[in-house]
Amino acid sequence: MVNSIRIKLALWFVCMVMLLYSVDSIASMMVFKVSLMRSVDVGLEDLIAEVRPSVKVVNGHASLEDWSDEAEGKPILATVQLFDTTGKAVEEYGPEGVKQLHNGTLKIRNEEKSLRSMFSKIENDGKQYGYIQLQVSTRPQDDAIEQFFMVVMVVAPFIAAGVGICAYLFSGQAVKPIERTLLMLRRFVADAGHELNTPVATIEACLETLRDPHKLGEMSEDVLQIMERASERLRHLSKDLIVLARIEDPEAEMMRTSVSLHQLTDAVVSELVPRARERGIEIVMDNKVEANIYGHHESLLEIVNNLVDNAIKYCDTNGRVLVSLDQKDQNITISVSDNGVGIPADSIGNIFDRFYRVDKSRSRDVGGSGLGLSIVKAAVERHSGSVSVESEPGKGTTFRVTLPAGRSGTFEG
Repeated sequence: MVNSIRIKLALWFVCMVMLLYSVDSIASMMVFKVSLMRSVDVGLEDLIAEVRPSVKVVNGHASLEDWSDEAEGKPILATVQLFDTTGKAVEEYGPEGVKQLHNGTLKIRNEEKSLRSMFSKIENDGKQYGYIQLQVSTRPQDDAIEQFFMVVMVVAPFIAAGVGICAYLFSGQAVKPIERTLLMLRRFVADAGHELNTPVATIEACLETLRDPHKLGEMSEDVLQIMERASERLRHLSKDLIVLARIEDPEAEMMRTSVSLHQLTDAVVSELVPRARERGIEIVMDNKVEANIYGHHESLLEIVNNLVDNAIKYCDTNGRVLVSLDQKDQNITISVSDNGVGIPADSIGNIFDRFYRVDKSRSRDVGGSGLGLSIVKAAVERHSGSVSVESEPGKGTTFRVTLPAGRSGTFEG
């Protein structure tokens, strides 16, 4: 599919370039032709100015006999003609021309030949005695125009081939983001399908058990609890998918307000403390500043909530989670640390991928959709911030989110 897109882009580019090349060639040929004809006309004007003084009026008629006698034996490249006042040709010298008064190009019938013609009145003391006309062959100019056309036609295939090759190579760079997006989409659909399939299969199995009273026995309560957990997992997964899609959509409208991170982290911690206590985990707050940020409240809430919730999930019993705020210059840093199981070095580069889990068996025990850190990264990037992680297996993990304070960020929504 990607290769098909590359070929189509290259073909479209070749078509556009060749269209521009054709238009430019036609325009250039027209300008070239006009320039050549203008140079011929200038030459004819000079010749007329040179020959005209030699015209004599004899018995009321114009004549070039004296001029012809002087020019005898010399090559005459132009056709020199005299016409009477009625437009009838009376004298002609040099190569055979067309006996017709005309300014411009003349085609000789039955011959592949064209002439450029120019005439001028012969006047003396206010009285007109006829016309003098000069004609020259435009064969050299026609040959030049024909050669120009041939060059354009010969060069065109090479230009098309060169442009096509370059377009195909450059389109490879252009479609790389599309290729990555398609790959991510395929992987996302596969992962989402796998995640959805597990709770759906669980619910179907429970429904099958409920349909057969003989299989149910005393398991009714257990079956209902299993179905409730599967339903809760589906609810969390659908919610996280919606949140992630909304945050990653650049067109999504998100109202920006001044948010107190101090109050926001306090609210998140207060909500998660009961869950932490059930596992014997202590949450410690270390708010060093009254930090404010201009951003989207729900997205910021998702950042803190997912980081703290993630720390609780992967912290052992009697563990400790530290949430702190700090500000340096125009940046605010949210740090969430735990003394839990940690993350292997070879997994740190993948933890922000959708549905990625370092320890799949532990993830099934603690729950979650596998989208928490993906939501964190998307929300942080939407606020023009950055997120980093430091971890050592068996000793714990620290996530640091750095966001621009005040209105200095470029958050859009």
